Amino acid sequence: MRRKYQQIKSTQVPDLLKQGAAIVDVRRPEEWQLTGVVAGSELLTFFDSQGQSQPGKWLQQLNNLVSEDCPLVLICRTGHRTGLICEFLIEVTSRIDIYNVSDGIWGWLGEGLPVARVNP
Repeated sequence: MRRKYQQIKSTQVPDLLKQGAAIVDVRRPEEWQLTGVVAGSELLTFFDSQGQSQPGKWLQQLNNLVSEDCPLVLICRTGHRTGLICEFLIEVTSRIDIYNVSDGIWGWLGEGLPVARVNP
């Protein structure tokens, strides 16, 4: 049976973080500065401004930040990029608890949830 990741709404994120999940924001630095980030987020860009990525290098950096047995929440702007990254993680890792914030940071902001500012 194929492992799956879970689609969640931004409103579910705070409870997962309280339970010890790690959150990784995969957007680019200019996006973090524009909107702010969920407090406590690890900032780890996956796609550059041309849509290019280095999945192997990114995965290595992720594993240095978040142990493979820690529940992992991924957030981007709208949930599209993180959906692709979740599929990638299911294929190449043994991570079990992977969550995609399907409404992204826009959903988070739309709910009026707080953000932390990122210094340039």
